[in-house]
Amino acid sequence: MEDPMELCDQAVQCYQTEPDKALKLFSKAASMGSPHGCFGLAEMMLTGHGTQQDIKGAIEMYEISAQAGNPAAMYRLGSIYTGTYGAEEDPEKCRIWFERAAEAGLVQAYPEIGGIYMYGYGVQADPEKAYGYYIKAAEEGDPLSMFKVGYMLSEGEGTEKNIDEAVRWFRMSAIAGVPEAQFKMAKLTADGTVSGGQKMVVQWYIKAAEQGFAPAKFNLATIYYEGDGVEKDLKKAFDLYSSLAEEGDSDAMFMTARMLLEGVGTEQDVEKSMQMFGRAAAAGNKLAMEFVDNLRRRQNTQFVKIDGL
Repeated sequence: MEDPMELCDQAVQCYQTEPDKALKLFSKAASMGSPHGCFGLAEMMLTGHGTQQDIKGAIEMYEISAQAGNPAAMYRLGSIYTGTYGAEEDPEKCRIWFERAAEAGLVQAYPEIGGIYMYGYGVQADPEKAYGYYIKAAEEGDPLSMFKVGYMLSEGEGTEKNIDEAVRWFRMSAIAGVPEAQFKMAKLTADGTVSGGQKMVVQWYIKAAEQGFAPAKFNLATIYYEGDGVEKDLKKAFDLYSSLAEEGDSDAMFMTARMLLEGVGTEQDVEKSMQMFGRAAAAGNKLAMEFVDNLRRRQNTQFVKIDGL
C-alpha cells in the first residue's frame, strides 16, 4: 500500500511545475484519509491552482483536515472566515479556528487571536487576553508582536505598565525591521527615554523612512530642513517632503510648496508652488488655507493657478 505522506511529499515537489500531477497525488492521499492530503487538495481548490476554483469544496476539505488535528488547516479556516478568499465573513468561526490552531501550538495563530481580543473582533475586547497571546508570539520571535507587546507595556494596556520592558521589546522589534518600532525608538531617543542622542534619532528615522513609513519620512525631512543636530540638507528635505506630497500628505504638500516658492532645496517654481499650495489647502492644511486666502485678498490669483480651489 502506498504511503499517503509520501504521496503528499511528491505532490509538494511538483506543486508549481506540474499542478495536474500534484492534484492527483493530493486527491489520492485525501481519499486514504490523510489530513495533509486533504489540506493540500483544499489549497489547490481554494486558489484554483491546477483545478477549478471551489471555495465551498475547499472549506469542506480544510474542515476534514482540521478535525483530524492539522493545525495548518485550522489556521487557514480562521483566515477564510475573516471574509477573505471570497468566503462569507464569520467572526465567531474565525475566532474558534484561530484559537484551535493556537492551542495546537501553531505560532502564527498567536498574533491573530491577540488581534481578535485586542480589537474586539466578534467578541468583547479583552486586552489582558490579547497581551497573553501577543507575548507568546513575541517570545517565539514574531517582530510585529514584539512591537505590540512594547506598546501595551508602555501604555499599561492589558498588563502592568513597564517602560523599561517596553523599550526592550521596541528595540528587538526595531532591530528585526518593523518600521513602526524603528519610529518609536527614534521618538523615545528624542525625548531622552533611550540614550543615543540626535545621531541615533536620525539613524532610526532613516531605517523607518527607507521602508516608506510616512511619519518617519516627514520627521526626517524636518530634521534635514532645520539642521536639528545634523548638517542641514535642504535637498534631502525637499525630496522627502515631495515624495510624501505625492502620497497625499497635506503637511508635506505645504512644505513642498513653500520650498518651491522660495527656491530652497530645489529650483524655484512659482507656478508649481501655487498649485501645490492649492492642493494642500484642498486637503485641509490650515497654513496652506491661510496662504491661499491671503492671496485672494490681495487679488493676485489672476496671475497664478491654484489647483483644487
